[in-house]
Amino acid sequence: MGPFMKLERWRRRAARPWLLLRPGTPAEAWQWARVEQGRVQASGSGAPPAIPGARVALVLPGERCSHFQVAAPPGLKRHEWPLLLEDRLLQSAEDLACGCLAREPGWLQLVCVEQALLDAWLAQCAEWQLDVLRCWAQFQLLPVPEPGAAWCWRQGAGLNLFVGRSVEARQHWLAWPVELQATTPGGVWSELETQTVEGQWPEPLATLDGLPSLFERRRVQRQARPLSPGLWRLPAACLALAVLWAGLWGSQQWRQQDVYQAQVEAVVGPVTSLREATQRIKQQRQGADERQLRSRQLQHLQAELDGWLRANASWQLSAAQFDGQRWTLRLQGHEAVDESAWQAMASAIGVAVQVTQASDELNLTFDLGGAS
Repeated sequence: MGPFMKLERWRRRAARPWLLLRPGTPAEAWQWARVEQGRVQASGSGAPPAIPGARVALVLPGERCSHFQVAAPPGLKRHEWPLLLEDRLLQSAEDLACGCLAREPGWLQLVCVEQALLDAWLAQCAEWQLDVLRCWAQFQLLPVPEPGAAWCWRQGAGLNLFVGRSVEARQHWLAWPVELQATTPGGVWSELETQTVEGQWPEPLATLDGLPSLFERRRVQRQARPLSPGLWRLPAACLALAVLWAGLWGSQQWRQQDVYQAQVEAVVGPVTSLREATQRIKQQRQGADERQLRSRQLQHLQAELDGWLRANASWQLSAAQFDGQRWTLRLQGHEAVDESAWQAMASAIGVAVQVTQASDELNLTFDLGGAS
């Protein structure tokens, strides 16, 4: 038997099981599952059984998690992540725990949960004398779908959880109430090929050993023992090495700071602080989102106008102008026109329209920046 085969057998023997713990609502018990070799071997509700050698993971309920993909400047620290979400949250960022799901150049995928809930769940685990090694969102238990595909996890009572990836490989999460099961989620979900799994725990499961933990492990503080005489040299040497490494790392970061700043300024222009850079990135993204929205609205109006002109052959388009917000049209014709048709076009996409008709001329102004 070769050395690689022996190593593989040793790894299989040494693999420790996972104990997954998912908190319940105040009216429901906790759910637990023992996972070995990628499959749920046992599960139940209430206090979990003692599983020697098991690694403990706290699974945050899907309906308690908020998932964001946001633009982020390089070098952003963990405590600065909530700054990226200030204009998206319905509550104070100080009341939320924010974890990182994935990092991409110029982007972060963040998951938020109420800090008070997270503290209460961890306290319950400590009461059961369980040392939580990882914290995962319930969505992470589903395998990552291929681009253009999605998973639907039906748990019976409660919520259906959807995890999907668009054709651009952007990840989406959705907690869908059971009461709306008769209604298919719209938007990007209608474009994805969906596979369904059922039960308290999904089958198949994601590869747990490779899942990123959303929050850092909290270790119990232990009282240090006094060193015996003669044993101080090793700690002193380690301390000296640590100081040397910290100095080298600090020097490298100092050199990289100019590089980071140049990268940020190339995108947003000169800035004086990280907060200013973050705000400018938000403004740029909001501006891009608004331009995309107006482009889609304009395409919709153009299609509606084309259909109206085909249905009203006595009218012709004589002039059109778009200044980035207002689309102005001038039509020539002889028949009377019902203004309600134009109001309906505008209301369908949430914009305002001004209609002015004089003899054989009709002037229309669609304001894509105003509410109808």
